[in-house]
Amino acid sequence: MVDHREAFLTATRQAELVLNPVRGEFDIAHLREVHRRIFQDLPHHGPGEFRPDAPGHFKHRALESSRATVLVPYALRPETDRLLEPTLAALQGGKALRGFDLLEMSEAVAQTYARLDFLHPFREGNSRTLRTFTEQLARENGYRLDWGTTNANAKTRDELYIARDLAVIQIRNPGLTMKDAMEAATREEYEIKYQLADQLQRYRLADPLSEVVRRSLERGRDPEAYDRRMTVTEVVREIASAEPIAVKQSERLVEETRLAVLRNETPASVHERATDLHDWVVKDGNMAALAGQLERVESGHITIRHVPGAPAIERLEAVADGIGRELAQQRSISTPVRNTMRDDLER
Repeated sequence: MVDHREAFLTATRQAELVLNPVRGEFDIAHLREVHRRIFQDLPHHGPGEFRPDAPGHFKHRALESSRATVLVPYALRPETDRLLEPTLAALQGGKALRGFDLLEMSEAVAQTYARLDFLHPFREGNSRTLRTFTEQLARENGYRLDWGTTNANAKTRDELYIARDLAVIQIRNPGLTMKDAMEAATREEYEIKYQLADQLQRYRLADPLSEVVRRSLERGRDPEAYDRRMTVTEVVREIASAEPIAVKQSERLVEETRLAVLRNETPASVHERATDLHDWVVKDGNMAALAGQLERVESGHITIRHVPGAPAIERLEAVADGIGRELAQQRSISTPVRNTMRDDLER
């Protein structure tokens, strides 16, 4: 747990880095300097210094909004030494992300953040360092990454921690299942893999890191909601991006409202609406159904109400509403033409 004095000192230094960012090449020296500046008032954290080697490197993270803990397996120091340079070199001094649209930037920042967090080069303050580093990376490419949106309350902080920790687990153990745990060679390996596989299952409906990053990028870029005119190609990409996450969000909402009803915290009607929403996403909010409607749009464009940082399920609803309005407008325009033709024939 970060004490109040440390939190104040590091937050002050992070604010200074917004005004006066590190001028670097997004390489190891750049990353070290970000850490050094943030922790320059706390010498016991080794500002700018990498952590020493150890037989294993794990963290038991206590989630704020529940009593649960998450076991996170980080890279060993030799892995960090071997993989950190090529991971950062892939950024090409930040130029590798140049020209990326919002969805591409969200994915790229999420992947960079997850890989660097797995490598976990510093003894303390990796999260604060990586948030500042990725903020600068996004800014270098014309985006404002507002990590403050993930710090609104305990729930939003846990959403980021879970998304990031699951990404790290999947880097360490790609495709891990309970079967892998059962086939472990030692008791220690079994216990670790069992706990990691259990966490992947327990949080299977959590938003992925790219979704958390997308919301933070949107809120940093767009101060207010607005009507967004989109081409059919853009709409298809929006659906493809939002649909799989929206399915999980709607399923999670059904489960959360079901438990809330059992605890007498909410009326049954709320759970019923959540169930209806989930059914809509599965049956009518999928790519096939929405693409079928989109094919009938003659203008090649739709207009959606864009709300910065809206969850994927609301993005999907906005697309469906936009398609519906565009088709309704087509019908209203074409009807007078048909009536005129009929009148001409009658005359």
